[in-house]
Amino acid sequence: MKRHLFLLCLLAPLCLPAQTPPIQADSLTKRVDAILKKHKTPGVQVLVFTKDSLLYKHNAGVANLKTKMPITDQSMFRLGSITKSFVAVSALMLVEKGQLNLSDELKKLAPEITFTNQWEATDPVRVVHLLEHTTGFDDWSMQAYAYKNDATLSLEKGLTMFTESRHSRWRPGAFMSYCNTGPPVVARLIEKKTGQEYESWMKERVFTPLGQKTITFRNDGAALKHLVTDHSGSEDSPVEEPFWHVMMRPAGSLNAPALELMPFVQMLMNRGTYRGQQLLQPAFVDRMELPTTALSARAGSKQGYGLHNYTTSYKGYVFHGHDGGVNGGLAHYRYNTELNLGFVVLVNSGGGGFGEINDALLDVLLKTVPQRLPPAHKLADADKEKLLGYYRASNPRNEKTYFLEWLGGVMRVYEQDRKLFIKSLLGGEAEELRPMAPNRFVRLDKKGYTSELTLTQNDENDTVLIGPWMNTTATSALGAWLPIVLGVLALLMLAVTLVAGVVWLVQYVRGRHKARPVSVMPVRMSLWGYALSFAGMAAILASLADGFELGIVGLPTLTVLVASVLTALFALAAAVLLIRSGRRVRSGADRVFLWVLVGSALLVVGYMLVWGLVGLQTWN
Repeated sequence: MKRHLFLLCLLAPLCLPAQTPPIQADSLTKRVDAILKKHKTPGVQVLVFTKDSLLYKHNAGVANLKTKMPITDQSMFRLGSITKSFVAVSALMLVEKGQLNLSDELKKLAPEITFTNQWEATDPVRVVHLLEHTTGFDDWSMQAYAYKNDATLSLEKGLTMFTESRHSRWRPGAFMSYCNTGPPVVARLIEKKTGQEYESWMKERVFTPLGQKTITFRNDGAALKHLVTDHSGSEDSPVEEPFWHVMMRPAGSLNAPALELMPFVQMLMNRGTYRGQQLLQPAFVDRMELPTTALSARAGSKQGYGLHNYTTSYKGYVFHGHDGGVNGGLAHYRYNTELNLGFVVLVNSGGGGFGEINDALLDVLLKTVPQRLPPAHKLADADKEKLLGYYRASNPRNEKTYFLEWLGGVMRVYEQDRKLFIKSLLGGEAEELRPMAPNRFVRLDKKGYTSELTLTQNDENDTVLIGPWMNTTATSALGAWLPIVLGVLALLMLAVTLVAGVVWLVQYVRGRHKARPVSVMPVRMSLWGYALSFAGMAAILASLADGFELGIVGLPTLTVLVASVLTALFALAAAVLLIRSGRRVRSGADRVFLWVLVGSALLVVGYMLVWGLVGLQTWN
């Protein structure tokens, strides 16, 4: 008996809930302030709290770089996609009352909402898919992002616009792929079930019980006085962003100070209760935190995207929460109920300081907390062989930009010194994979993050490796490397063509005076036209990547369309002309050189044709 008591005393600390780690306030403040200075971030609000008390608060910087208005407790920030977490809570409140079911089919609840799903007969789009981002829907088009909304657009009307993104690209319930198309649909279902405007219902049933007095979906009320100005652009040349009236507000339009976001997070930490008032039963908060529909979840993983609430694992401790972002503003909340620890970070900048602040928070807050990982699983040789190899990014968020992910988003899993590692083919540090089951692995990030990867199969029986915000499908070594090598060579030849075009033009002008014209000049000028058109198109796209101009029919986007067509026409013209007049090239080496340039140009145009980039309409 004494022996049993002795063992119980030894094991008891392992069974008890982790204690809230001590807050090193001075160290945290110094780290945050140093990051703000390094990245020239205008302003920030940082809160650290338990489920019932505030532990740390730091307001720093300014709300507007011109007026120098300081950040205060009342300063309101754009919460962006954190708004989606509120949609999930409101939906679960209806589920709890029996007014809605997560397994309800969208077509039966709202037949008037347009969407396409070729698997609808066997795998219909359900409410749970909308909340877990497993519908397969594409993200909003750039036109939808850029839509000039005056904040009066109703959900019912908004859902009749830009419906092409509500198209299931794979079977619903297979892959999590983040999109803004699902949350407004769920909010509209809430309107139909309650008979109230979504925003009014939220104020009555969520905001008021949580004591959120100034939070708003629009630029009104307290926001007119206290809303910060967001800043995009480079850190050295920040640009003020006008208020973005999100077309369908439940996707990401909330504005609030950190102190008003905190009660929402504390409610989740208290399993649905805030200051004695219960908004949700504990079981529904548990369900909100748990992904269930994606292939990775069905293969045993409990990390990933739940009901508008996703996991971040650090030192083996799983935090729940959500990010949010608008042009020039970023937001973030995280909590771990076991540690009784939550935090909020809000900034009015789109720069790199945001990520570093979050890294610093976890580093400082969990400095004294030992790493806690599950025991390493001894992987059988057969299971190891299934894992080793190359993986290409698949099942993307946005189909229109997938051509970039497809080319560069390739990872390799390999073994070295009896350890498993994963590494991008485009560079970066290798990260160790620690087996925790035959098909599940912990990815050991050097910053301390410990996300989980799951190996399973898709509907086509291809091997897929899935992690938080990561879908990849196995490919061969040749399939992984060949597109990258060809892409690098094609871009190198493009750069050579740009330089050679100038040289050819100079030689042509000089040759006319000396009666020694440059041979096959039309071929050379066609190649130069191809290179200039492609470079111009790429430059415009890169300059507009952070804005909404890509969704507006205007001079920049029309120039992109014309340049994409000219790129193809000039490349084809160069090939035809070289075939017809190649014999007139005086030097054999020059002839080979021209054919290499033409070949690389045709390769680029072929890639553009495959991905629908010739005649590119970014707004469509």
